[in-house]
Amino acid sequence: MNSLRAGKFLLTAGLLIVLAQGLYQFPDLQDYLFPGSDVELSLHTANIESHKIEDGLLSLITRVDYLKWFMAHGGPDQKFSVHRMLSSPFSECIRPLSPRYCWQVNFYLAQKNRVQMERKLRYLDALLKNIDVNLRARSSHDNPASLPKKAAVFSSMNQIKQLQEQCMVYSSKLIEITKQLTWFENNGYKN
Repeated sequence: MNSLRAGKFLLTAGLLIVLAQGLYQFPDLQDYLFPGSDVELSLHTANIESHKIEDGLLSLITRVDYLKWFMAHGGPDQKFSVHRMLSSPFSECIRPLSPRYCWQVNFYLAQKNRVQMERKLRYLDALLKNIDVNLRARSSHDNPASLPKKAAVFSSMNQIKQLQEQCMVYSSKLIEITKQLTWFENNGYKN
């Protein structure tokens, strides 16, 4: 008899916990309980993604510079370069032994990094558009007398605008890098 009661109690408690978690994750309830926290979290995520894109673009630019250098100074008889060894140790070690393989690996890695940056830029752009739409919808429903909320919304809108401007700069850099990689693909290493 006691195990039957314990089973019913545990089943009821479990269902109540699932219901509470579901209600807690309901967007309208979260907006009511914690207004603005989802926007802050989304802006924080957007800032992190922006920094990741910037770091990825710097890495991609370094790889493209290496490919330019490789095309200009190709061949197995090229001297050892300490600077290139520090920036790309694997490539510099195998370059004298197999220059074509080294070129193919570096070109592949550059293309892979470019595709990742394109995906991250699309994600960041969609995230910023979503935050912007949510803020505009929220600000239209807010009480006109709530001045602190309007200041927070204005601050968030400025952050979104700055991040969108950074996205446009990143996108233009990525377009230039894509043109260079296309040129490398068409006029690649010939030795």
